[in-house]
Amino acid sequence: MTQQPSDQTRGDSTAFFSGDQSAQMSQNEVTALCLKAARGAGMSWGLAEEAGFAASWLTARGIDGPRHLLSHLTAAQGRAWGDLCPKVAPGAWQAATGKTLCPVVLGATLSDHATLPGGLTSGAILTGPVDHPILLCPFLSVIAEAAGGIVTLEWDGRRLDIDANGATSPAAFAALEGQTAVALRLSIRPGLAVHHPQTPSPAIAANTVTALNAFALRTTVPASDASRAGAGAASNDND
Repeated sequence: MTQQPSDQTRGDSTAFFSGDQSAQMSQNEVTALCLKAARGAGMSWGLAEEAGFAASWLTARGIDGPRHLLSHLTAAQGRAWGDLCPKVAPGAWQAATGKTLCPVVLGATLSDHATLPGGLTSGAILTGPVDHPILLCPFLSVIAEAAGGIVTLEWDGRRLDIDANGATSPAAFAALEGQTAVALRLSIRPGLAVHHPQTPSPAIAANTVTALNAFALRTTVPASDASRAGAGAASNDND
């Protein structure tokens, strides 16, 4: 990997990669980059922060969170984020439009409703289809911690148990990676979180960083003659 000194005039959130190399990124770098990318893709600031959290949480557990978020943001282009929100109903949460749900929006909504009627602590929830459901796991872990239990995610005859520290069987994450438009059953049961062996953070590919930065740069406004003319102090501060 070749790195160049960071140019603070650019909107990039990370060091520059060259070619198709990959490199480790800190948790702060992952969070900042993915937050800005989600915001550039049209998410509200609040949801963009949730997206950054989700990508960072996955990366800390050996999963390429930035790549999964990039896949989701790319797939969601051209659709209003409001169309990807769940309609909350006892036992069944689907998109109001019948389309695929955003895992970030779904996760944030599940967290907000966890202890409310119709939330996960009130009973099992059928939901979906959900796009890139691997991005839902961080929110299920938060719910597990708050409820002091273990959340079970089931799909296509498979299951994944998630506690406050992550998947109770970390290798089970692999079965969920790459899944799209999946119908899910979510439930929670009492249980104690267990200690999971630390998993090395994955190297993030340069093309993933480049594509996320392209989303992030949508939040910037190109300089104009008017903005340049108005830059600086309006009065002379010299004594």
